[in-house]
Amino acid sequence: MDLFTYINSLPLFGSKSGYNPGLDRIKSLVDQLGNPQHKLNVIHLAGTNGKGSTAAILERIYREAGYKTALYSSPHYYHFNERIKINGKACSTAELAEILTEVKRAADCLKSENHLEPSFFEIVTAAAFKFFQRHEAEIVILETGLGGRLDATNIVEKPLLSIITNISLEHQNILGDNEAEIAFEKAGIIKENSKVITAVEQEEALAVIKEKALASNSKFINLKEQYELIESNSNLRENIITIKRKGKKAERYRLSLLGKHQVLNSVLALRAVEELKSDFPVSKAEIKEALRNIYWPGRMEKILDKPLVLLDAAHNQAAFRELVRNINNSSTEFNNLHLIFSILKDKDIDSILNEFLKFKLKPKFYLAENTSFRTIKIGDLANKFEAKNFQYQIFNNLTEASSQALENSGLNDLIVAAGSFNTTFEAGIEIMTKI
Repeated sequence: MDLFTYINSLPLFGSKSGYNPGLDRIKSLVDQLGNPQHKLNVIHLAGTNGKGSTAAILERIYREAGYKTALYSSPHYYHFNERIKINGKACSTAELAEILTEVKRAADCLKSENHLEPSFFEIVTAAAFKFFQRHEAEIVILETGLGGRLDATNIVEKPLLSIITNISLEHQNILGDNEAEIAFEKAGIIKENSKVITAVEQEEALAVIKEKALASNSKFINLKEQYELIESNSNLRENIITIKRKGKKAERYRLSLLGKHQVLNSVLALRAVEELKSDFPVSKAEIKEALRNIYWPGRMEKILDKPLVLLDAAHNQAAFRELVRNINNSSTEFNNLHLIFSILKDKDIDSILNEFLKFKLKPKFYLAENTSFRTIKIGDLANKFEAKNFQYQIFNNLTEASSQALENSGLNDLIVAAGSFNTTFEAGIEIMTKI
């Protein structure tokens, strides 16, 4: 079986036969595979933004402490296999093909007997569970794909704990029209007699999560109520975070991930580690070493110093708000701002551009379509920028856009590529071939 031909043939998100809300298909699929998810120790994460970074921080901490870790995340950045990792290393293509052969057999059986056709994400999730079981992972960091309540990962019955990072408006056609409705979907990962940690700030959304925790007899941990200091002294080259829990001494860490927003993701991870310390002890020295050495590509990732080049996969208003704030707070560190921009057609581009207007940032934009089938057409994208009087130039592709941005930049300028994972990957590859 050709692995990637099979994967690419599967019904994708949004297709008629692919994503239909419900857990019946994934439950039937893993049942045929022996329910490998029941044999795993899982930390389950949901949230609009930050869940990937929080997951990466957790995985790195537990790996530093000597545990055999598993990480399931999406989307991938460089290669599909990155979605499924053991001890920080992606699943090999040979082993993934072997596991997917077994999963495909089970999926074909479901289709012929019950007329159920598992989707792309359901197949991959089932394969990940089999892979983690086979490798006897001691602790699994499991990131939801979309929402939570009806997400394929939500067949884990007894997680160690759940984390809900934050809530903002996205995928409203699926998750709900407002933050409270979206919070209801994310809170669906909370299980009976478990624990949940959250950094959600909106009162209505927070109330929904708390209500679900209480109804499930689960411990509810509101991060903001437990910490009196959560601070990041961050610029575009380093990030020093300081945190203080009520009644305890302040702690200071050097974080390899750039951006002030990463302090909250770090505290979520650290609070989870503290909550699980009786079963999974970790030393302070191991935490410090781990936080200094997290690699998570495409999240304010620095790939060049002069000019300074950052890749950030911000793709919605909330993520761009953090990116723009970080750039604005460090505006004395660079002369001119060049922004390589491409985005998917279902995003709220007007709201994203308004974030730049709020901070009065005036970058030169380099616009192009990315290679995703969901990319916005260049004419439609240019119209958005024209309407708000931004300085921009359009290109045939991101290779040309990135090359021109690099050519136009002085040594003390800042280049940022943002808008989607496709954007940062395509721009990053072009820039790295030129340095």
